[in-house]
Amino acid sequence: MAALAGPIEVKARREGEAVLVEASAQVHADPQVAWEVLTAYDRYAEFVPDLKSSRVLARAGDTTIVEQKGEARFLLFHFPLEVVLAVTEQPPNSVSARAMSGNFREMTGVYQLTADGDSLRLTYTGRLVPAFRLLPLIGVPALRAAVERQFTALVREIGRRAAIDGSPAEGR
Repeated sequence: MAALAGPIEVKARREGEAVLVEASAQVHADPQVAWEVLTAYDRYAEFVPDLKSSRVLARAGDTTIVEQKGEARFLLFHFPLEVVLAVTEQPPNSVSARAMSGNFREMTGVYQLTADGDSLRLTYTGRLVPAFRLLPLIGVPALRAAVERQFTALVREIGRRAAIDGSPAEGR
């Protein structure tokens, strides 16, 4: 598998009723491979934990409507994940998403791919306002853990695909 060029970092904090999350990682992979993984919405449930289904409902121009369902876990707690996202692609560097419906009152996020020396930096920033009640001491850590599992899965899939495709970035 293509090696990580550094640690995966995930941070989360509460801002009013929202949880703000940031994640980043550097990976040795061809940018095209990373882009293909980020935009393979119909395959997310194959490699992203907590997702039971992820399917494209419609495409129009640079916008894709994606429905995702699953369940996130933290310690003994489980909370449902159901969302329909309007995803906007700006190839080859940016994928942004906004919840249109589901069990988040607000959910926005942006993935960015940038060249960083001999590797790629993948970053994610998101703002999450669940429609369900977050327990005061559990809510932020639970959402942070869910984002960390999903982000790590994307990074691993990029690495796995880079190794299979013989990415020129592999082995740097």
